[in-house]
Amino acid sequence: MLNHFVQTSEPLSRRLLSKSAFSLSLASLAFFSINTAQSAPSSIEKITIYQGLASVTRALPTSGGGEQTLVFSCLSPFIDQNSLSVQASSGVNIGEISTETLSGEQAAQCQYQADAAVQTKQNSLAEITAELEAARLAKAYLQNLTKVTQISTDGTPSSNARDIEAQAAAVNKRILAIQQRQALAQDELNQLMAGSATSTGTTVTQVSVRTASRTPAAVKLHYQVRGASWEPTYQARLNTNTEQLNITASAIIAQQTGENWSNVPLTLSTVNPNQNTSSRLPRVKRLGLYDESRGKIARSAAPVMEAMPVVVSGEADYAGADQPNRAPLPSFTVSSQNKNGIIEYRLPQRVSIPSDGRRVRTVLDEQSGASKLWLRSTPSIETAAYWYASAPFITPAWVDGSLQLYRDDNYVGQSRYSYQTLKEQGIGFGIDPNILVKEIKDDDKQGDKGVFNRTQTLTTTQAYQFTNQHNKARQLQVLGSEPVSRDDDLKVTVTHTPPVTERNWNDNQGMVAWEFTLPSKQSAVIQSTSQVSYPADKILTGN
Repeated sequence: MLNHFVQTSEPLSRRLLSKSAFSLSLASLAFFSINTAQSAPSSIEKITIYQGLASVTRALPTSGGGEQTLVFSCLSPFIDQNSLSVQASSGVNIGEISTETLSGEQAAQCQYQADAAVQTKQNSLAEITAELEAARLAKAYLQNLTKVTQISTDGTPSSNARDIEAQAAAVNKRILAIQQRQALAQDELNQLMAGSATSTGTTVTQVSVRTASRTPAAVKLHYQVRGASWEPTYQARLNTNTEQLNITASAIIAQQTGENWSNVPLTLSTVNPNQNTSSRLPRVKRLGLYDESRGKIARSAAPVMEAMPVVVSGEADYAGADQPNRAPLPSFTVSSQNKNGIIEYRLPQRVSIPSDGRRVRTVLDEQSGASKLWLRSTPSIETAAYWYASAPFITPAWVDGSLQLYRDDNYVGQSRYSYQTLKEQGIGFGIDPNILVKEIKDDDKQGDKGVFNRTQTLTTTQAYQFTNQHNKARQLQVLGSEPVSRDDDLKVTVTHTPPVTERNWNDNQGMVAWEFTLPSKQSAVIQSTSQVSYPADKILTGN
């Protein structure tokens, strides 16, 4: 009996290895079968993001073996079901389209399906688990073999038994090492899943499409989903020595649609789908006459309002530019297209945007060139002067957004990018402490009203001094105002010293502007005197 166990234990290492490999193969095969049994996620061919919603195009292949039902699984619960449409190439017949909402375990399985990093880590963890199970099986086998060997030798020490115990000890060490790798892989997976968690809650949408075809083809599903948006943001950098201005336009993208968008082609559109799609009709007065004899009013029929039009936009499929075989570096230059006032920005690279609200930023455009610099002061409001720069290269294609301002590589604050305003008034870059502004006179004098005096007057005088402490001359623009009469009995006379350069500045009635060069280390004074006369029996009003 002892000889039998000794003989069978001689090829023990080889047999254990074979057993472990067999167990590992079974575990790996089971894992592979589970994954392939799941519905294959559809590929995203195009996403266009608007303000507050996104238009998504997905695709699934047909086998071409006749009738087949395609299942677009793990879609957002916020899909606008009225926007669903299906397209396919010729030769594919499309039948009914059904939509259902899934919850519970089915929704949980979808949560990380589109996250490639999570899937990779899950595969790695499954392999480690299979390896651990195989090692535990080998340990159990060795334990049983050791017990049988000890019983067979009637307590007599045996080199074969000691050899088995040594192998068992080695298996124990291997199990410990595998458990440590498993714990580390599980922690990494937990971190990934925490970082890519979606906002789907407990529901997802599933769309089933009945098809029939004789050859393999692709079926595309189009839909709109809320929870996605993008906003423009700008950075303006001014060099006051070279008088160069650079403006960078970027887009900040975020989405909480419930779908994790991984490595997808993206287009940003400036159109706002929430705005009115048609103009309003004018009001028509319906007149009638009261008939006293009948005691009632003749009424006309209420006008029939036209139905709001349904706007359907068809967009070409995304087609990335052909890349050369030996490109030194990928280009991230965004292409733009103006479609009669609607600007589309198409990103050349594929991007990943999880559905957790994180903000993804990408550069859309960049413009730079020579700028005209000046210092502007409105001393009646604030005794200070501000840097300003013209931007002749700005474009109305850029939509309004926040504007970060840098002067000589220093962040000076933020403003608002508005094409019309910046084109007319320039871009402000903060206070210049080297231009000193001082108020030297601000007097109001009320004229006396006598018994025989039928008018009264109000005289106002304002004067300000500007001092240039720069080492070079600076162009200065001073904005002021003068009273505007809205009554024929109210007379206004204004004297400016020196004379103003422009009245009704930028088409603003009553605003005036002085523009002049202020030499280095010198001062200049501007004075305005206004006289208002009006009947003594009236009260002067206005701001």
